[in-house]
Amino acid sequence: MTDKKLPSPDKMTFELAANELDAIVKRIDEGKGDLEAMMKEHERGQLLVKRCRDLLAEAEQQLASMEVDDID
Repeated sequence: MTDKKLPSPDKMTFELAANELDAIVKRIDEGKGDLEAMMKEHERGQLLVKRCRDLLAEAEQQLASMEVDDID
């Protein structure tokens, strides 16, 4: 993981969060970096997973709302 300022997961789109999460998983799987760096990667990955889940839940609610509107 680089030291550059990373965007807050709360502001990321699903695609950006999922792409960064994929990159983190690959780096951890490859064992690149020391334990501290991998722990930071894991922590960031958890935030990205939460963001993706939240966005998916929002999308599901919107779809359910549209389905109800279509029935009326």
